[in-house]
Order: sequence, then structure tokens, then C-alpha cells
Amino acid sequence: MNQDTRGVQGTTTLRGREPVGSPEPASNSNSNSPPANPIAAELFRSLAEVKGQAQFLLYLADQIEDSLEQLANESDSCHGTFLCKVLGMYSSQLETKHQGLGDKIAETCQEVYVTVREYDTL
Repeated sequence: MNQDTRGVQGTTTLRGREPVGSPEPASNSNSNSPPANPIAAELFRSLAEVKGQAQFLLYLADQIEDSLEQLANESDSCHGTFLCKVLGMYSSQLETKHQGLGDKIAETCQEVYVTVREYDTL
């Protein structure tokens, strides 16, 4: 894709990297094309949210593994009961966050599709 994807300021920012291209005054930008930065900013916020939720899911999975190992080696029935309650809580959170992540991924994929379509029409 050799298309120029410069935004209003004459730069392109991708994946949190430094801007690419030489800055141009805003008055030199093409007023017919939509500014790329607001679209990219919303998309990057969505991607950051997906990454945050995915990291939380990994954390929950690690906590479940640790709690299961503790439960397997636990000789105190009171502490075992506590670990079972904790595991139930973790499991519930994992299920809830998993469903939310799927919805957010679907939303983000749609935003990516729309953004790509907008750049293709430039």
C-alpha cells in the first residue's frame, strides 16, 4: 500500500510510534479529506481497551491456576473452603470479562474495517 496516509499535520502515527513525515502547517492540508487523527485516536483507545481486558483475563487465569495448586495442597478445610469461594469468584469474573472482551473485539474490528475503508477512498 503506497498511499499517502498523512493526517492534518502532515504526519502519520502508527502503533504508538513516532510520527512519520515532515510536519506541514494545518492551512496547507486538503480541506476535502477528513482528519485522520480523531479516527486513529478512537481506534487506538479501543485497541488499548481490548489489550487491557486481555491482560486482565490472563491475570485471572494465573490466579485460578495458583489457587487450584493451593487447593490441591491444602490440608486445612477452612482455608480450602475459602479457596473454593475465591475460585468461584475468579471463575465468575473470567466468564463475565470473556463475554465483554468478545463484544469489544467485534466493535474494534468494525472500527478497523471502517478506518481502512476511509483510507482506501482517499
